[in-house]
Amino acid sequence: MGYDNSSIDKAFMILERLARKPYEMTALELSRELQINRSTVHRILNDLIVRTVVVKNPVNKKYSIGPGAYRIGSGFLNKQPNISSISAELDRLAAKTRQSIGYAALVQDKILSVFEVESYQPIQIGYKVGVVYPIHCGAYGKCIMAFYEPYERLKEIVYSTKLIKNTPNTITDPEELLREYERIRKRGYAISDEENVKGLVGIGVPIRNIENKVVACVAAKYIKGNVDEEEQKIIIRHLLEASVKIEKLIV
Repeated sequence: MGYDNSSIDKAFMILERLARKPYEMTALELSRELQINRSTVHRILNDLIVRTVVVKNPVNKKYSIGPGAYRIGSGFLNKQPNISSISAELDRLAAKTRQSIGYAALVQDKILSVFEVESYQPIQIGYKVGVVYPIHCGAYGKCIMAFYEPYERLKEIVYSTKLIKNTPNTITDPEELLREYERIRKRGYAISDEENVKGLVGIGVPIRNIENKVVACVAAKYIKGNVDEEEQKIIIRHLLEASVKIEKLIV
């Protein structure tokens, strides 16, 4: 496969688009949205299909991420220290809280979902492993970015990021977001009350590495109205206890 840098960039654009909703698109849809020549899109897709990084639905002719991409992505997970122990701790946390539990990491200034456990809820929230979450709404993004260092770089990121309003509760003003980060730092955890998804509440607790730097977040998510104030306090306590255990596994 003879790719120049431009073709590689376009291939990554296609893969990154297929990694977001609706997760399945036609070549024409990709061409129009990404503004890439349709024949180029077809050529890149065909090359990616050979390597099973992309698959094509024979019924609707739409393309989606394939198992080859999963194998590549699993390399990221497998290189993380004590990843199986962290996963086991998240399973225990889900059993204690009976809520959906997730774990996200800071990877090159992006909030990446690493684990999602939804074993105990009759209604699946549907968070996806490998998804990049926003910095201004949701438990993951607000929790991790609130502790981002250095602070001057945090301000640069906030002011250069398009803060999309996903729900009526989403914070879209940079100054207000920085004030929210300050509240989170003082409180020690983040709460997202219908800020990223309407009807969904998230609570995130930071995870620090051996250098005391926040590198990840463990979070509980539940449907608004399903948890009262006392139950929320119990969930927060379990999250804080789990964060201490996970931090012992982080280098």
